[in-house]
Amino acid sequence: MERLDGLLDLVWSHRLALVVAPAGSGKTTLLARFAARAPGPVGWYRAEAWDRDASTMLRHLEAALGPSLERVPRGWDTVADAANALAAWHGAPALLVVDDLHTIEGTPAEAALERLIEYAPESLTVIAASRVPPAFNLPRLRVSGVLVEIGGDDLRFRSWEVERLFRDFYDEPLPPEELARLARSTEGWAAGLQLFHLATRGKPPDERRRVLTALGPSSRLMRDYLTRNVVHELPDDLRRFLVETSVLGRLSGPLCDRLLARKGSAEVLLELERRRLFTHGLSEDGVYRYHEVFRSYLQGVLLEDVGEERLRARFRAAGELLAEVGAHAEALEAFCRAEDGEAARRLLGRDGEAVVDRPSAWVDAIPATLLHHDPWLLLATARRLRAEGRFADAIERYQRAETTFGTMTPAVICREERQALAVWQGGATAPRRDWATLLHSALRRDPLAVVRDAGTDVPDARLVQGLALLVGGEVVEARARLRATAADPKTGSVAHVVATLAAGVAALLAGQAHGAVEVRGSVAAAEALGLEWLARLGRASLAITGPESGHEAEAVATACAAAGDAWGEAVVRLSMAWGKLGGGSTDKGLDDLAARFRALDAPVLEGWARGLSALAMSRAGDPDAHQAAVQAEAAARSTGVGAVRLLSSLALAELAPGEGYDELAEQISIETGIRLPAVTVPLERVDGHQNGHAAGHSNGVAIGHSNGHRHGNGNGQSPPVRVRV
Repeated sequence: MERLDGLLDLVWSHRLALVVAPAGSGKTTLLARFAARAPGPVGWYRAEAWDRDASTMLRHLEAALGPSLERVPRGWDTVADAANALAAWHGAPALLVVDDLHTIEGTPAEAALERLIEYAPESLTVIAASRVPPAFNLPRLRVSGVLVEIGGDDLRFRSWEVERLFRDFYDEPLPPEELARLARSTEGWAAGLQLFHLATRGKPPDERRRVLTALGPSSRLMRDYLTRNVVHELPDDLRRFLVETSVLGRLSGPLCDRLLARKGSAEVLLELERRRLFTHGLSEDGVYRYHEVFRSYLQGVLLEDVGEERLRARFRAAGELLAEVGAHAEALEAFCRAEDGEAARRLLGRDGEAVVDRPSAWVDAIPATLLHHDPWLLLATARRLRAEGRFADAIERYQRAETTFGTMTPAVICREERQALAVWQGGATAPRRDWATLLHSALRRDPLAVVRDAGTDVPDARLVQGLALLVGGEVVEARARLRATAADPKTGSVAHVVATLAAGVAALLAGQAHGAVEVRGSVAAAEALGLEWLARLGRASLAITGPESGHEAEAVATACAAAGDAWGEAVVRLSMAWGKLGGGSTDKGLDDLAARFRALDAPVLEGWARGLSALAMSRAGDPDAHQAAVQAEAAARSTGVGAVRLLSSLALAELAPGEGYDELAEQISIETGIRLPAVTVPLERVDGHQNGHAAGHSNGVAIGHSNGHRHGNGNGQSPPVRVRV
């Protein structure tokens, strides 16, 4: 995947890369992909449990690397022998791949490998895969800057990558609702996706849905894989702990101690996390959860051990414990698995609002009889569909929840959230003034007017102003307000993620490379909150940086189209168009993109698309380019969007050199902070130094840089450039 290739590219500038993730995460596949792209000699060593002593391991390393390194001394009996031999190599940088490093955990062989990595010459890069972190001095390696770490979350397939996997690789595209559930239930675990494919290929849709519903305990392939590759290797006491605590959707030392009537569970949970045994630490200190596929498998084992009646009693006890500590969503799931409908209804009647305020992956465990009739669960389902970008389905669930609540106060919540979402689907203006509704207003008219109107009476007023400034193309001021929003401790979790993501996008539009780091961090935060739609758009926004990031964005756009998400697809394609133009290529679908935004009643974004189209046409020498530029200029005047003014001025500068449009574009760039990452002709910086050129154009203007190498001005932005014509 292109996303992982970017991480792997960092390896060559470091001494060591560690890929640490559970079994079946795709570690070996990743190593093979990286080794195949290596420019120099490669040695591959797969560690085995019997390679315990240093001399045995070193002989294996010699056998792996020696044949590729000509005239390198042999006889690697000690670490010093191996280091001296490698120092004699003066060819292309060499790569040593070590797979299954965990099999020599805590042995003299592992210690010898650490010393070899420390003493080996800089011409050797080592990449190692393990299920557990090695006993290396990792803090020292991190501080010294020689270590790249790739974890299980990096290897996890995102929802749009799952869609692409089944469509392009397996050639068995899945419906959007099945894709969403598969991505949730497997959590993007590579082996889980592969095993699901093996269990369902060639099967009718009903059988595929049955397998999806019972992915863990009822799947023979899944049971066999986890038994042989994970559980079989564990000590009996650790295995029993995992099985017995699988009834808890949320684990902590005290909870497990109470459930098992024992002490010391906190230390066991720490060890499970260290071993990467599908145990994930949550944001609260000392609180964990099991991976859903693994937990489902463990519950199947527990069922075989104790039988159905005693398993229901275990879930009922777990539900009572979880409810006591305020883990309402997990308690509801436990009561449902206990088939205790009365306890579930009592919990919803007492704490329904607290239940639906939590990320809603637990909804899949709720029986349909309860899920389709309880108003709180209908509301939770509506919110999840909204988070996935399935807006039409979400509106339908909101309506059902509102009807089911009747005259109860929560019906107002359903109605307000439904109306706010319906605005984005062509509905009437929502009565409440939240940030999402006001953002929609900013896309329909002058965004700067929304900035003025968003007074202190509007919740998250600074967020509204920052987003309106961003769509208005005022990226410097937008970034300042968005960062202030994110820094405010009163900002809610969703608004915080939106603000940090939008601030990162503003940085990308300003030509600041660190914006990509901010965007990636925001994407991870969005995924943790279950905001799948926001995470998709965030990941695709990286296409702004250039066409090399467009492959993943194309997958996101396709996934949006499959889910009927017209807004998501259009915004993603706008990011791709910006990156393509900045990379020197053009997007022939810009007229279609402008039409998409017109159909969505978003004239501001339509203006962005028209401005990009005009510039692309002018660069390509299209005879209709002047008309397109004039239309883009008119759109800029009607919406007051600085970015569209910049693009139309750049287009006119291409068509009418010497008419002052280049100076106008430069001034707009300074005012807005936008840096279009492309050059079209020899450029001269304001200080008179030559700044580079792009072949194929005799005149024109560009703002920013051509290939990612920038002359800094102290704040990460490119200095303005002036065209010499």
